[in-house]
Amino acid sequence: MLHYEKILHYIWRFRLFNFHDLRTVKGEQVEIINPGNINVDAGPDFYDAKIKIGNTLWAGTVEIHLSSSDWLKHQHQHDKAYDNVILHVVWDDDTAIQRSDGTYIPTLVLKHRVEEATIQKIEGLACSNESIPCAEQLKLVDEFYIKQWLDRMVVERLEEKSAYFEALHKQLKGSWEDTFYIGLARSFGFKVNSLPFELLAKNLPQQILAKHKQNSLQIEALIFGMSGLLHERYQDEYPKKLKGEFDFLRQKYQLNPLEPSVWKFSKTRPDNFPTIRLAQFAALINQSQHLFSKVTTTSDIKALKALFSDLKVHPYWANHYLFDEEAVKTSRNIGDASVNHILINTIAPLLFNYGKQISNPKFVDHATTLLENIKAEKNVITENFTNIGLKVDSASESQAVIQLKKYYCDEKKCLNCGIGIKILKA
Repeated sequence: MLHYEKILHYIWRFRLFNFHDLRTVKGEQVEIINPGNINVDAGPDFYDAKIKIGNTLWAGTVEIHLSSSDWLKHQHQHDKAYDNVILHVVWDDDTAIQRSDGTYIPTLVLKHRVEEATIQKIEGLACSNESIPCAEQLKLVDEFYIKQWLDRMVVERLEEKSAYFEALHKQLKGSWEDTFYIGLARSFGFKVNSLPFELLAKNLPQQILAKHKQNSLQIEALIFGMSGLLHERYQDEYPKKLKGEFDFLRQKYQLNPLEPSVWKFSKTRPDNFPTIRLAQFAALINQSQHLFSKVTTTSDIKALKALFSDLKVHPYWANHYLFDEEAVKTSRNIGDASVNHILINTIAPLLFNYGKQISNPKFVDHATTLLENIKAEKNVITENFTNIGLKVDSASESQAVIQLKKYYCDEKKCLNCGIGIKILKA
């Protein structure tokens, strides 16, 4: 017994039923040329369907119901939007149905054409409470089809992330250098402090920083000063110098620093404190010339990583996490995992969007190749997929499974998923 109309939609959409000698309840032969496209708005369930009934080829809409009488319950007989329905597909036929003008609507019954195993598979996926609903059935799907779907997922992921750069590029009136600068700053905030870093970059134009490229202390003063974190009286000589420089530059450029409260320190490891990330960002600005041009022209992964990893952070931070608070001495250079984070979440989506906007597929390919050459991220999602036997070795694959989990597994859209569909057809 079928309990959900939604499941009948999938049975029709993917033709998961016996096609032999299809006939309407009145005995007319039925040939499905095209089942149609799902209608997400008001009106019949599928549009642009093409179905041959008897000797006539019809084009129009298809309506799906568990029982024929649901047509009457939903008052479709009074709605002219349903007058172009060419086929009524039902599980049970319990009453004859007509259009608003009284004409007969051909009805196709699927009750005895669907295997019980198919229904159980669909319900098992669509109604599962598991984190990954297809965990037990994944082995039924050939690796080729899994890879094919993951390739689609990584493109979806890049599309989603690149939308940020597209909107920012429009906001900045077509300046790719400014788009890159602000997007890059945002990536140094990682997840916790991405917004404060973005606001800092928007309030501190890179044109101002460019005027002080020969003076590393002034670059650091501008970045720390605009962060709002130079608001106290300090004992150490370094923050005193930063404050003095910034007080002058603030007046010169009429700058308005952020509120210190926007930065999050709690529940953050000291290596990820915004002070350390600001120092690393300042080092990048100090050392970089024409960085956007280098990113778009550097195809070698090692050379690209070197642009972000070989940073000379001010020596003060070797034994400090905060101003005036000494800590154990260690390197404050940005680590490999952090560089990968920047490449995955900023550089690849930026290149993807850049290539699309200038109609140059070379940059789109560069973005996907970049992800293929970075190690996979390690997190709960990637571990869960690895545990059920899915290979997740590259950032391309880890980004793909994150997209898959977020928009298909979590949303219970297994029947919209290429892997789910293959399981049903296995």
